[in-house]
This record gives sequence, structure tokens and C-alpha cells, in this order.
Amino acid sequence: MESPRGLLLALVLILSCGSFSARAEVDNVVTQWHFVAERVVRTLGVPSQIASRTFTLVYLSQYKALQLAHKTSGVHPEAAAAYAAHYVLSEIYPTQQSTIFDGVIDKQITPLKLSPAVDEATRKAGLQFAKTLLKKRAYDGSQEWVKFTPSPPGGPTGKYQFVANQTFVLYPQLATTRPFLLKSVKKYDSHGGPYAIPSAKYNAEYDELATIGNANSSKQTASFKETAKFWEGGANTSTINGQLLNATLNIIKHDTSVEETAKLFAKVSIAQYDSAIAGWQQKFKYLNWRPVTALRQGDPSHKPIVFTPFLRTPPHPEYPSTHSTASGSWAKVVARHLGISLSEKVPYGSYTVATEGYPLPSRTYDTLEAAEVEVGVSRIYGGIHFRKSIEDGLLVGEDVGDYVWEHFEEQFGDL
Repeated sequence: MESPRGLLLALVLILSCGSFSARAEVDNVVTQWHFVAERVVRTLGVPSQIASRTFTLVYLSQYKALQLAHKTSGVHPEAAAAYAAHYVLSEIYPTQQSTIFDGVIDKQITPLKLSPAVDEATRKAGLQFAKTLLKKRAYDGSQEWVKFTPSPPGGPTGKYQFVANQTFVLYPQLATTRPFLLKSVKKYDSHGGPYAIPSAKYNAEYDELATIGNANSSKQTASFKETAKFWEGGANTSTINGQLLNATLNIIKHDTSVEETAKLFAKVSIAQYDSAIAGWQQKFKYLNWRPVTALRQGDPSHKPIVFTPFLRTPPHPEYPSTHSTASGSWAKVVARHLGISLSEKVPYGSYTVATEGYPLPSRTYDTLEAAEVEVGVSRIYGGIHFRKSIEDGLLVGEDVGDYVWEHFEEQFGDL
């Protein structure tokens, strides 16, 4: 029997292609630098997890710059946030400083006509936390080399192997990277891991992938393929993290203050990155094989079949889906911000989500759950994840989102 979240998808696919009325988006120093960060992520082809880390460093630095500016006389808050974002992005992507970042901050700071004293105090406030944060994160484990050896081709049933033409595994060090806010990621490993092979539940997942996840199957409809592409977040896009942050701007009030925007974006980005670490910890614990390996190799209950995933298989273990941790953490933080449940309609009217990488129309949603579920199921349609990985990834993301919402101010203070 399909889960309630799986059943929700049929309704999602109907609603997501409907008409919508445009809403004004929030436009302030936080969102302006958000689009700058996304531009760099697209231009340089920054992968999802690195992009998520970038977003977190930028928005958290802006939040703390605003916080300090409001406590310091003679400091311009928005300018301080601009200085923070400019510094962080210039440190991470120095080749883009002269061509992009300097021009952006010039257009933000120069029209303010700050006195030399105010400008210097503002710059100092903007850079104070940003410098400290980058120094601390330089030793967070994300840059360490971790040796990894996959199972050999045709190896043990259920164990991760490289797929055809794969020569590396992506970010094994992320499994032991220090989170921004979570005290421990192991507590989120509470859903039992992948199903046993063989078992009735695994067999059901296998059959699902063999049909709607198989590009060779007549049951993989054009609608399924379009959904897989819509949420792929592949190379030279703002990634699934940026795509959902963009959607946030169509959900919140258009007159949301710069302070509230900074706080919300910091919370969402921290939740997405920390939930990715939680997901990676489980990926390299369970080392579950990808569907392309499982269906082509077979197992005690299944003979090998001709299987072609619709999307490119990501170069890391299957369980859990970190597309799902990203969407689950996003949905929960935004829901807490709005004071609603995931299944309630968002309060300011339906919201739209745009995609990148394909010429596809935007989609419209009434609830946060509709989008977060569709993100997950799109990976089944793409032929790259089993359903349990999707559902457990959502739960991990939602739990991390709750924790970040409830403990953010304890760690980073309030405005």
C-alpha cells in the first residue's frame, strides 16, 4: 500500500501545473546577495552540498552583521550586511570578486553617501563575525581527505558500487563534517536504514523502480519525466537548495523586513546543510547500492533486468535521499516561520516554483508538503532512489528543521 505522502503526489501533479497570480517578491540586501551567490553557483557549476555551505556562510554572516549593527551606534545595518556578504563570497570565490562582487557592493554602498567614520564603523561591523566564522569553518572537516573504496563490480548484494564510468565518490568527508548547529547527527539515524534484501518491502520498492523509474518502461510517463527534470538541480543550476530558497520568496510576505529575511534564510540554509551532513553520515554507514546497480545485478529474488535511470546517478551511496533532507528541512523551517503545519495552505496565496536547466513551466503549490513530497518522489521517477530513502530523508530533514528553528537563537542570538 502506498504511503499517504506517495498518494499526495497525484494531487500535486494536477495542481502544480495550474495557473497562478504573480506576487511581489521580497527585495532587500539579503535577497540581492542571495541572487549574487546563486549566480556564482550556476556559473562555476558548484555542486549542491558546497552551494548549501556557501549559502549558509553568507546568510548567517549577514544575520550577525545586522545584529551587531543594531547594537552599535553610527553603523548602517543594511550596509553592514552588504559588507558581510561581499567578504564571505570574495573569500570563497576570489576569482569572482572584481567581475561580480565589487560591482554589486558599489551600487549598494555608494548611493548611501556614508561619512568616512560611519562607513568604517559599518565595514568593521559587517566583517567582524564573517571573519570569525570563516576561520572557524576552515577546520570543520569539510576539507579533509577521506579514503573510500567501494564494493567491486558484482559485489555483495545491497552494497554500494561505482556505476559505469564513475571514478570517484562525492564528499565522503561530509559524513564527519561539523554541523553549524546540530550537536550530533547520529541521533537522526533512527529510521532503520534500507530494507533488508530479500523482503516484501524491498521487493515492492524494486518493482516500483523497474517500472516508473526505468527509462525503458512504458509506465514511465512524460509527466513523471518532467517532474524528475523539474527538481533535478543539476550542474550549472542554483541546486535544489537555491531552488527552494527562491520559492521561499514567493511564500513569505513581500514586505518582510531585512532582519526577518536574514533570520529565515540563515535558518533554512543551516537546516539544509546540517541535514545534508546527517544524511551523509547515514550514506556512508549503510553504503546502500543505487537502483542502477540493484536492478542490473539482481539479487536472490530478482534476475538482472535491462534498466536505465532517467537521470544521471549521483556519485555517492543511495540511502537516504539528501534531495529529501533538503526539501524536508526547508519545508519545516518555513512552516514554523508561517505558524502553520506542512499540510495547511500557505497564508498569502499559492506560491510558484521555477526550475533551472530545462525549459519547463513554473509550478504552483498551496501547501509546503506538496512541494517537499514532489521533490522526493521526483528522484524515484529519475530512477536514482528507492522510496524508503525518500521517505526517511524527508523525516530527517523535518526533524533537523525543527531543531534549527527551536535552537537557532540560543546559538546565534536574536535581533
